[in-house]
Amino acid sequence: MAPNPDKGGALSPVPGALTDFMKSMLELTHDDMPDTVVHEYSPLLDSSDMGPPDWQVLARDVKANYLHFDGFVVLMGTDTMAYAATALSFMLENLGKPVVFTGSQIPIAQPHSDARHNLIMALIFAAREVPICEVTIFFHDRLIRACRAQKVNSGELPAFDSPNLLPLATTGIAIKENDHLALPPARGVLRVHTRMDTRLLALRLVPGFDDQILRHTIEAGAESGSLRALVLQLYGTGNAPAAKEDFINCLKRATDLGILVVASTQCHRGVVMMGHYATGKALERAGVSSNDMTLEAISCKIAYLMGRGDLSKDEIGNLCACLCGEKVRKSYSFASTSTHTVPNILGKLCTRMPLRLRHSHLPINEHRGKADIIIEHAKAVAEYWASTNWHSSPAGPHICDIFTVKARD
Repeated sequence: MAPNPDKGGALSPVPGALTDFMKSMLELTHDDMPDTVVHEYSPLLDSSDMGPPDWQVLARDVKANYLHFDGFVVLMGTDTMAYAATALSFMLENLGKPVVFTGSQIPIAQPHSDARHNLIMALIFAAREVPICEVTIFFHDRLIRACRAQKVNSGELPAFDSPNLLPLATTGIAIKENDHLALPPARGVLRVHTRMDTRLLALRLVPGFDDQILRHTIEAGAESGSLRALVLQLYGTGNAPAAKEDFINCLKRATDLGILVVASTQCHRGVVMMGHYATGKALERAGVSSNDMTLEAISCKIAYLMGRGDLSKDEIGNLCACLCGEKVRKSYSFASTSTHTVPNILGKLCTRMPLRLRHSHLPINEHRGKADIIIEHAKAVAEYWASTNWHSSPAGPHICDIFTVKARD
């Protein structure tokens, strides 16, 4: 974005502005920085004008240049960046190279713009010797898994957050990675899925809403074929007014008409637990839980699954399958774990983890004993396991060689 003379000085995409900005950046000539090739799209679009057709162009360009580059950086506006990056997470199957999205809160033409820092760090993450091979968003001081990201602030520099997952990495004097969140390596060649079926509607419930509006929308959408999925942002852990029988019957009617009904939460953090409260129990037979996925992940995942064309209705409705780290697979509680049960837990969770996670060293001091350290490791392993789609290895569990606790010198 830059002041556009043709639009009265208002901010808008200006052709050539980014290329000229990068040419003036002395940091990019440093020996430690990677060689870059800039491809500027025409016409340039505000991110609010971007949608699935534009995401398809990005996915195809990654595929066309996949063997020629070590990584890819996508610069775009921030308003729909979480949607675009999340969509590419699903579209780029077996991705074995980093694709990093970034942008800025302050236009590059301003002297105090955050564009310079975000661009430099995105390039560094895209070209590291040990790369994080997935679609990510770098912004301000953190690298976030794209399919876990949301834009949460329109007026401050930390614009993006990952509500239910730690950042993959944070930056300061040094780069600190959360290695236990790493996805498993790609298992085959890159496959690109560009078809996205966007016949879905997301509705946020408010107290006192009119059931008839929803009923008419469902009936009209089913009759015209323009509605295949309905995403409901419910209260708390997935609750809706159980006393409104018309509402529950409306959702059952939608299911009978072949419309996928997905329950999500209005809360920024947390997980959908349908049936945890009586008010959510009635929805269990009418809807599918979204677990802890963001609205961006839910909508892009449904559009991707429906667009594939090779999945049945039941397979599309199985949102429980974790495809690219967009949701937690399982929940583990370590609140009452004793030291003698930890090896058994680790044996179940640590099968075929990356080698760098099997030999971790944590310092011990007078306030933290070995048992506390091991339980912290177990929690980290649980997060890693929950973020992957690996299953048990026929090679059997690794127990004794997982962690080494080293006393501080």
